[in-house]
Amino acid sequence: MDAATDSALEQERNRVVVQLTGAVAHKLKQPLAVAWGYLELLLDDPVASQELSPATMHYLREIQDSLHSMDEIINQLQQVTSYQTRAYAGTLEILDLRPPA
Repeated sequence: MDAATDSALEQERNRVVVQLTGAVAHKLKQPLAVAWGYLELLLDDPVASQELSPATMHYLREIQDSLHSMDEIINQLQQVTSYQTRAYAGTLEILDLRPPA
């Protein structure tokens, strides 16, 4: 392949990756918002918080932390502007979601 073809392929790859990550992020935000909303209702309900055991409240806080982590990952997906990979598990490569240095 010549340089022009390589450049066109790279541009197409970038376009597809950015579109895909944007679509995935959008689709993941919707169920995350539902889970987040119901969890907040439980945690903010004074009756529920008195009736639930301390262990259950601990589990709900763990869920809250995990949802927060998921939200951060989804936000990273929304910020992908180019196709970059990084090494993962030996010879595999994955999309690099870390912001450029």
